[in-house]
Amino acid sequence: MEADLQDGRRETVTPRLLCAEGEIVEGAGRGFVFGADTTREAVFVIRWQGILHGYRNECPHIGAPIDWPENKFFDNAGEKLMCATHGAVFRPEDGYCIAGPCARRSIEPIEISVEDGNIFWLDEYG
Repeated sequence: MEADLQDGRRETVTPRLLCAEGEIVEGAGRGFVFGADTTREAVFVIRWQGILHGYRNECPHIGAPIDWPENKFFDNAGEKLMCATHGAVFRPEDGYCIAGPCARRSIEPIEISVEDGNIFWLDEYG
């Protein structure tokens, strides 16, 4: 798969299969890990107000995973994303931190696509 770069060139993007679209229900998410040690990459996908959003699973405060326990990204009210390590609170629609030690910073978004009922991470480094 190829993607347009800002300077007009094209680069190859490696689509990584994450899961079936139906596995991500409204107000929930799922994490995925690729590689190990220095090549480890962790990402997650959530469904918020009917839209799928993908992010790197790293809090901008210290790089800890957002979820704890595994695959629990939302607060108890199911309205905001919450880092389990220090309680930072993020808007689900854009990953922007509205409270906590990394206020006014954001979880890094990832590019995802849905094709034939499956969710893919369009990883430009894969």
